[in-house]
Amino acid sequence: MHRAILLAAACTAALTTLAGGPATASGTYQYWDGTGEVTAFGCPNTTTYGQVITVPATKHFLNKFVFSFVNLNSGSMVLRGEVYAWDGSEATGSALWEGVPRTVSFNDGVFHRFHFDTGVIAVTPGQQYVVFASIDKDFAQCQGDYELGWGLVTSGDKYLGGGFVYQNNGGNPGNWTTTPWNTFGGEDVAFRAELTP
Repeated sequence: MHRAILLAAACTAALTTLAGGPATASGTYQYWDGTGEVTAFGCPNTTTYGQVITVPATKHFLNKFVFSFVNLNSGSMVLRGEVYAWDGSEATGSALWEGVPRTVSFNDGVFHRFHFDTGVIAVTPGQQYVVFASIDKDFAQCQGDYELGWGLVTSGDKYLGGGFVYQNNGGNPGNWTTTPWNTFGGEDVAFRAELTP
């Protein structure tokens, strides 16, 4: 048993060294009341929701981001996580990361944390990025006009490095980098972004 604990500690130390140090989480979960939400993400229109983030000065890699979803009606959708640079009004350039298609079909009325494990994505300290989920590339797979609510911080602008952004683009991913995104003027979704040095 003692040997297993020592081995686990050594593995953790090695992984921390390889990653360049311990991870730091930026986000808003500590401000979210667990019930506030913004709706409705999904079929047939509001197909892209996300959060603009600013990379802290000492961080160089994004490893994961997390959002919270709640079921609004019956059906299913296929979504993908995405990471792009942000130019102040829209995504810019090519995707820094695109997740695999994932089917969502909750059958209850509770929030679920949805993790997007990105691997190690190089990011620039001080720069803004948009982390988001969209059904645009899999729009034809919507079932029953399925929609989700996303956890939303309703107690003011708690994350000063960005805010909640969305597009009513009805299945057109080309709009991500050609059309300004909509915002609520500083409100944030409940999110977590894991960054490392």
